[in-house]
Amino acid sequence: MTDPSRRRFLQVTLLSAAASLTLAGCGGDDNVGDSGPLPGAAFFPQSLASGDPKPNSVVLWTRVADATAGGNALGLRLQLAQDADFQKIVLNDGLLAEPAHDRCIKVKVTDLQPATTYYYRFIYRKDSVDYASNTGRTRTAPTADADTPVRFAVLNCQDYIGRYYNTLAWLLQQTPEPDFVAYVGDYIYETTGDPRFQTPGGTRTISFSDTAGAITLGSGSATYYAASSVSNYREIYQRYRTDRMLQQVQERFPMIAIWDDHEYSDDCYGATANYFNGLKIENDPSRRQRAEQVFFEYMPVDDPAVTASGAFNTPSDKLFPNTVLYREFRFGRHLHLVCTDTRSFRPDHRIPEDAFPGMVIMDKAALIAVFNAQSPGNGAAIYEQQKAFFGPYVDLSVAPWNAYQPALIPVLTQAYIQAGLSATQAAPKAAADLAGKTSAFVVNQLIQLFNTAVAAGQIPGTSPLPLIEEPTYSALDRGIAYLHLGKTAFFSEFGSRYGVVEATYSLYAAYQQATGQNRENVFGDVQQAWFNQRLASSDATFMAVASSVSTTSLVWDLSAETTLPADYQTRFLVNVDQWDGFPNRRAQLLATLKQRGNSFLFAGDIHSAFVTDHDGVADFTSPAVSSETFGNFVGTAIQVVAAGFTPAQQQRLQELLVTNLDATLKAGFNKLVLADTGSHGFVLIEVSGEQTVAAYHLLAAAEVTQSYYDDPKALAGEVQIKRFAYRKGENKVVTLA
Repeated sequence: MTDPSRRRFLQVTLLSAAASLTLAGCGGDDNVGDSGPLPGAAFFPQSLASGDPKPNSVVLWTRVADATAGGNALGLRLQLAQDADFQKIVLNDGLLAEPAHDRCIKVKVTDLQPATTYYYRFIYRKDSVDYASNTGRTRTAPTADADTPVRFAVLNCQDYIGRYYNTLAWLLQQTPEPDFVAYVGDYIYETTGDPRFQTPGGTRTISFSDTAGAITLGSGSATYYAASSVSNYREIYQRYRTDRMLQQVQERFPMIAIWDDHEYSDDCYGATANYFNGLKIENDPSRRQRAEQVFFEYMPVDDPAVTASGAFNTPSDKLFPNTVLYREFRFGRHLHLVCTDTRSFRPDHRIPEDAFPGMVIMDKAALIAVFNAQSPGNGAAIYEQQKAFFGPYVDLSVAPWNAYQPALIPVLTQAYIQAGLSATQAAPKAAADLAGKTSAFVVNQLIQLFNTAVAAGQIPGTSPLPLIEEPTYSALDRGIAYLHLGKTAFFSEFGSRYGVVEATYSLYAAYQQATGQNRENVFGDVQQAWFNQRLASSDATFMAVASSVSTTSLVWDLSAETTLPADYQTRFLVNVDQWDGFPNRRAQLLATLKQRGNSFLFAGDIHSAFVTDHDGVADFTSPAVSSETFGNFVGTAIQVVAAGFTPAQQQRLQELLVTNLDATLKAGFNKLVLADTGSHGFVLIEVSGEQTVAAYHLLAAAEVTQSYYDDPKALAGEVQIKRFAYRKGENKVVTLA
């Protein structure tokens, strides 16, 4: 595979509309024939797009394809006009589309007029005949002193496989139209058929020509792939961009895009993926760079560092870990939009997927220290009052418990081998995991496994080990192991990224914050300083923060459900891959926004519609365009979790977490104003001098599995609209009729 440090990257050309005015109307090769170009959409299979609108600039994009061109670069012309008939041309310039960049072209056009609609097209000459792309329309932003309302649509999570973009077909029918669309992540999905949420089959499929360069997942007839090579990622964008609803949206509206995880890898942090949940090392900076290279090839994203005319490169030292995707936009007096990157710099998930459930992470001394911090001088007394809620543990590194190690390490080693680790990996991990303070409950489980093997004659010449029993058990110190945070299985996302115990997770987060073990630095130091400065200096009426992941808390409160097993009678945080996983940093973020006033966030990722009022700061979380709804995802997961439950327990869990999931989430987190986990759609946000109104356009889950493309008006009877206002000075969310 090519060394990323030597790879050539897409050149983005900076053109000045003012400097190009002299070209308009000139003869020779600068213009097409008198009769105009012929329709040439076939040469532009992904059509075109615009992005990052500023008062005086915009980025334009296309990709040209000609199967007869071999490995040659292809010449194009870009025409930009003030009218759809291209009679008032303001730019007419030549460009070169190179095979090294998949013949993608990105152009930053400057010296434009603010708050102005422009039309553009690319022209390809073949055999002395000119062929034009579809016509695109874009619009520059108003100047910072303009007293004008701004409308934009929030889009995210547009899985292509087995699904249709009917939500985009509905967006195209809206009047008044949005000024731009904001993609807050998961513009693509990097897998070809993940059975957890994708439904391959029919014509809506993705396949890779380079499967050797991809990551193989699943097995047998259920094998699928995750993108890794440059061609893998390119083929995904190529396929997605053939969708005619997506093409029409991007032909009509400029986009502002950030990424979430699937532009690289599901639930990633930095360059680390999580397909194998700790069974393999998945930190792959080169793969991350390849994903970013293709993202910047295909997305009309500006580079703020480019201010002079001429071409510029995106070399590897501008990709991970040095990527700067976060940026800001100003739309008149009333909207300052800050786009953040919540994936590139965040730390690992607090609970590792390969965490040993029995490992004690907060012993007696740590708990007393945390309680002391909360109530100085009372830590020991609080520990005595609360210790019944924690678990007894033993220290396997000291006598008499170290005598158990020679027997228990092989037992745990075998368990790890059965879970998927190799023998060479399993033995050292087992030894490390049983080297210190360990849950007495888990130690007893391992002793029982050892004794069962002895009784079966599998370990000849050995005697059974005594279990830890009363009164020894009750006299042990108590603490928190990973088990008490919900981590009950080896190498699993459950109890790690999903379904953690709220009380112990929050206590552990506070302990780590106090001891500097996990700074929860979602933005990274440089982005955080940049973000703070933007908030402090903005004079816009409303500050909007685009975050790929939601600040909404998702809580299942099962503490009163006495019919469920005792371990499930508690409060669970559903998803700590989003801001729930960073409670201290979220509190700081919300406090900063509240102090500023008139501030709201919008997000995606979770495949649900949520409106949250964080006591003065609004979060508008947009549902997925087409990806599997969160409600369906939970329903599938619950079948696995409840497999060992009684029928009555299974029925109750179904009622709480599937049938009535929205109500359960609202009961668990009283700041939720809207919870809809079963719909697709988008949010249309309008910002004026007095208020921000968020209109949720919601489409039932079943409606994305069939195409409305030939009859989009039929969607009118299928879409629900719910509207919410966040008013200047009031700093609260109001539900509108």
